Amino acid sequence: MSVTRPPMWNRAVAACALLAVVALLSGLSGGLARLGLPVPVMPAPVHGALMVCGFFGTLIALERAVALGRLAGLGAPLLAGIGGLLAWSPSLLPLAQACWALAAAGLVALYVHAGMSRAWSMHLMVELCGAACWLGGALLWALGGDLAAATRGWVAFLVLTIAGERRELTQLVRLPALARSLFIAAVALLIAGAVDPASLALWPGCALLALWLLRWDIAPRAWRAPGWPGHTAHCLTVGYLWLLAGALLGLYGEFHPGPLAATGLHAVLLGFVFAMVFGHAPIVLPALLRLRPRYDARARWPLWLLSASLALRIAAVGSGRHDALMLAGLLHALSILFFAVLMVRALRVAGTDVKENAR
Repeated sequence: MSVTRPPMWNRAVAACALLAVVALLSGLSGGLARLGLPVPVMPAPVHGALMVCGFFGTLIALERAVALGRLAGLGAPLLAGIGGLLAWSPSLLPLAQACWALAAAGLVALYVHAGMSRAWSMHLMVELCGAACWLGGALLWALGGDLAAATRGWVAFLVLTIAGERRELTQLVRLPALARSLFIAAVALLIAGAVDPASLALWPGCALLALWLLRWDIAPRAWRAPGWPGHTAHCLTVGYLWLLAGALLGLYGEFHPGPLAATGLHAVLLGFVFAMVFGHAPIVLPALLRLRPRYDARARWPLWLLSASLALRIAAVGSGRHDALMLAGLLHALSILFFAVLMVRALRVAGTDVKENAR
C-alpha cells in the first residue's frame, strides 16, 4: 500500500540532501586546505564539524525522518544542513553551532517519538544514546569552545548510530548470552568515553565493538555474495577492521600523544564511517529515492582506494613525510567523490531501465 506524502515532502527531502552534499564538499575542501593543498575552502577549524554535523548529521536525521514519514521531522536535517551553510562564515559560526545543537535535539526527539509511537528496542535505545552524544558534543563546543571534547562525543554519535543499525539487523539472529553482554559493554564504554572526555573508555569501546561486529554481525558471512549484498559485506567488514585499527591507534595516543595519535580519529571517521556509507548506500537510496541503483562492480573500487590512502596516511605521519600526507588526503577526497559519481551513474541507469520497462 503506497503512502501519500504531503506536497512539500519531496522538495524538503531534496533540500536536505542538497545541503548534505554542500556540507560534504565544504568539509572535504577544508580538510585538503589543512594539508596545504590549493583548493577553495572555508575556515579549516570547522572541517571536522562540517563532516560530522553538517554531512552525517543531516543524512542520519533525514533517514530517521523519512522512516517516520513526518514532515515536521524534516526540521532536524534541515537545521543540520543550514548549519553547514552558516559555517562558511567565521562570524556566523555561533549560529551554525546553534543550528547543529537544535538539529541534534531534534534527532533525539525523533528517536523518542519512534519509541513512544511504535516500540522501544535495544537498537533504538543505542541510536538514541548516539544522538544524545551528538547533542552533548554540540553543546560542549557551542558553550565552552571545547572542540576536542566535542569530537569524542561525535565519534560516539557515529559509532553508536552504526552499532544500533547493525544490531537491528541481527535482532532475529539467536545470539549467545556472551554476545549480548559484550554488546552492552561496548555501548556502555562508548557512552562513558563521550560523557567523560578525561576517561580512556572511548577507544576500548570502539575496539570491543569492532571485535563484536567481526564475530557476530551478519555482514562478514556474506563476503562471497553476488551483487549489492556482496558489496555491502565487503564494505562493512573492511570498515570493522578500520574501527579496530582506529581504536588501537587512539588508545596508543592516550599514552603517547603526538601526530600518530590523530590517525586513530581518521581511521574511525574515514575508514570505518565512510565504509559504512559505501556499504549502506545501495540499501538507503531506494528508501529515500524509491529507486534501486543498478549493480556496478566498480562500486568496490573506492573502498580499496580509501583503505590504501588511509594506510598511506598512517605511514606518512609515522615517517614525517608531509608530501605523502598531502597525497593521502587528496586520495581520501577522490575515493569519496569517485563513489558518489558511481552511485549517481547507477541510479541514472536504473531510472532509464524503469522508463523502458514502463513503455
